Amino acid sequence: MDSRNDESKKGFLVFPATLPAQEAHEDLPAECKHDFEEARAICDLSPRGAAAILRLCLQKLLKHLGGTGEHIDSDIKFLVANGLDSHIQQALDVIRVTGNNAVHPLEMNLEDDEDSVLVLFEMINFIVEERISRPQKTQNRFANLPEKARLAIEKRDKPKV
Repeated sequence: MDSRNDESKKGFLVFPATLPAQEAHEDLPAECKHDFEEARAICDLSPRGAAAILRLCLQKLLKHLGGTGEHIDSDIKFLVANGLDSHIQQALDVIRVTGNNAVHPLEMNLEDDEDSVLVLFEMINFIVEERISRPQKTQNRFANLPEKARLAIEKRDKPKV
């Protein structure tokens, strides 16, 4: 029997799914990466679902940034009270409000506006860059200064008694 004629041997041409959303920032905390990647995987199929998952990702990220991780709004308020830059606060609120609207529609219809969801991925990465990556880079560069220079800086910045 000729196996080339066997119907069960027919194949299908499969194209990998395209992921329109940007990749996760390399410094995104591990506890957030799974949510970010899940949202990325479903972004084309369900922008609302992706927005809701990114809201969860934000909740976990806020815990990493010093919040409790329980209430996004309260965590943002806490961070603002402790000197959070207004542009970071705005990025946090973009994700919070859009994610809320994904599960409790108010004025946005995310099914008709995939671009709004793509912005959320950008905002998560922006927050990670500003609140995690840049401070780490600065601390690493400072740590690489000669010890004598670091001690002089410490002495300079020590409160006068």
